[in-house]
Amino acid sequence: MSDSQALDTINSWQQWFRENRVVAELDEPGGSKDSRENLHDTTKSIASLNEAMTAEAFNKAKEHFADTMAEWWNELTGPQLYKAFYAAAMEQLQYQEKELKKAQSIVDMLHYKG
Repeated sequence: MSDSQALDTINSWQQWFRENRVVAELDEPGGSKDSRENLHDTTKSIASLNEAMTAEAFNKAKEHFADTMAEWWNELTGPQLYKAFYAAAMEQLQYQEKELKKAQSIVDMLHYKG
């Protein structure tokens, strides 16, 4: 490539750059405008984040259940392990019901018009 061809290439690129340097003008339609606006659209990213958090929580719960089973596998039978999980779930339910009653009493007091 000769020096004049190299300069012509550079000049052509500079000319193109000057004409196209506005990347995201909100008043003009174009792909760059859409992509810039999509950067601010978090609806899909929030859903993806929620899915990822749910998947992570599921995996952690599965690991905890696996650890519990491994720890008690030799001491308890399958039905006994099931009963232990069920008993734990019932205890958690009773605890949550008590907490709900506390919260409901506070809300009832706040609504009281005496």
